[in-house]
Amino acid sequence: MLNAELSRNRRLGVEFEMVIPQIGGGVSDDVRKVIAQVLTANDVPAVARGYCHRPVPHGADVCVEYDSSVRGESRYRGISWVSVEVKTRILNSLEDWEQVVPPMLDVLRYLGARVNSSCGHHIHVELSEAKDRPAVIRSLFNTIHRNENVIFGLVPPSRLTNHYCQKLPDMPGRLARCRTMSCFKSELQRLTRSSGVNWTHLWGSEPRVEYRYAASTLNVEKARHWARLMLRMTDHACNRTCKATKVQLPNERASLDKMLTTLGLKVNSRVYSRVDPELRESGKYLLKRWKELNQ
Repeated sequence: MLNAELSRNRRLGVEFEMVIPQIGGGVSDDVRKVIAQVLTANDVPAVARGYCHRPVPHGADVCVEYDSSVRGESRYRGISWVSVEVKTRILNSLEDWEQVVPPMLDVLRYLGARVNSSCGHHIHVELSEAKDRPAVIRSLFNTIHRNENVIFGLVPPSRLTNHYCQKLPDMPGRLARCRTMSCFKSELQRLTRSSGVNWTHLWGSEPRVEYRYAASTLNVEKARHWARLMLRMTDHACNRTCKATKVQLPNERASLDKMLTTLGLKVNSRVYSRVDPELRESGKYLLKRWKELNQ
């Protein structure tokens, strides 16, 4: 009897891209500094800096950065927009996520931040199992590749044509022969970091994957359920041996039900006979979200 449980200890980090109208004097860097100051004053320790891949500095929960891929709107003339990316430190669990992300998004909404089709929401998820069990990389690739059309059905249509979350190539067969990290690296380094899943962080001292499918959001509920889905997908691939399929699931309601059942967000006596309440809640939310975007 299999139980689907929400990951309590897997570490993650999140990034939210957005734009904020620039009213008054100063330059864009000044706006980002003020955002960091306001977040810090409201119990979300923050620092402002340019675009950077370095870890969030010790003592801070988030960094407020610049991202050149984010563009402002053009509905009205005479408005300048500030490009903003807010990224968290490494969060130790979803409980840690709950301490940082909801108050952060609340402040950003109050400051007038907004998102558009150029903005993405990226989630970095720990995959430490790859060090001792490289085969989990293949299992995760197969899981995502099989369900990728459905995953795109859960995000706005603009993500399908977005350069920064490209579809995975049809290459499960190439990974079938891999047994070592060096073999997986040789195959997956053919992909760019702008794929729907960025694999480039797997080869460091702290392996992780970056999920890039989601459009950015300032809505806590939407961000919470997406984080649960990405964590659950990772856990499922690590706990089960997921085989490659010749044909990807189409973006249909029946396929969504298959994905939710297979991953453990929906009870099924032949797959997961028990599903944590939080995962059932997310499964229901994702069904509602899919209907909004596809019907």
